[in-house]
Amino acid sequence: MFDHHQTNGTSSPDTDGTRQVRAGRAWRVGAMAAAVALLAVGTAACGSDNNSGGSVTSGSGSGSSSVGASPEAGSPSGTGTSSGTGSSSATGGDGASDASGGQPSDTRAAGSASSAAQGSEQKSAVAASRCTADHLGLSLSPPDAGAGNIRYNLTLTNKGTSACTLQGFPGVSLLAGDGTTIGKPADREGEALGAVRLAPGGTADVTLHTLNRGIKGTSCWEKPSLLKVYPPGSKEAMTLSTSSPTVCGDTFRVTAVRAD
Repeated sequence: MFDHHQTNGTSSPDTDGTRQVRAGRAWRVGAMAAAVALLAVGTAACGSDNNSGGSVTSGSGSGSSSVGASPEAGSPSGTGTSSGTGSSSATGGDGASDASGGQPSDTRAAGSASSAAQGSEQKSAVAASRCTADHLGLSLSPPDAGAGNIRYNLTLTNKGTSACTLQGFPGVSLLAGDGTTIGKPADREGEALGAVRLAPGGTADVTLHTLNRGIKGTSCWEKPSLLKVYPPGSKEAMTLSTSSPTVCGDTFRVTAVRAD
């Protein structure tokens, strides 16, 4: 007969072997947790370094300027912000160019100042050589009538020994024998013209304009005894003894001085 060792279907566990297996598993789990933690710390440090490259600070900037940082560099938005107190607009040189794309502003300013200076010099030259009442003579042409209008040429002659200039509108009035003004001074007619240079004995003209009787109302001014003329830019007047023009329709006009 055989001697059999019978069991109840369960065996007694190996206590030492089980403890070793569990300890090995716990070690592996702890090692994996430590590796994951180290990887997270490294990733955070790398991201911090990359983000710091997206912000650029300039010691001389104007307002805020956007500085592009490529997304590949690790910047979350791909852009950074720069803020300063100076001016950061690009000029490409010492002269500041504006949006017009023209020459630098300081060059244009210099050109404007030069043009203004030249204009001032020209005006000063005209003023210095202006014909005055002391050096001018007057004469009045016969009337030229047409289409209800009457016009007279008033000629100014340089009686001086040096050249002079006339530019603009003269002041013209009609005077009675006692020196009182008849009606009102002549209104300006037409456009302003350039300066006219008169050599000694040279002449220039203006036109006096009025209407025929009945063209505009029926009233006319009384006949004058004197024609009073202020040369352009002068405060001294000249007078010419004449009974013309007879102004009708309250229309009395004078043109600018023109070359003869």
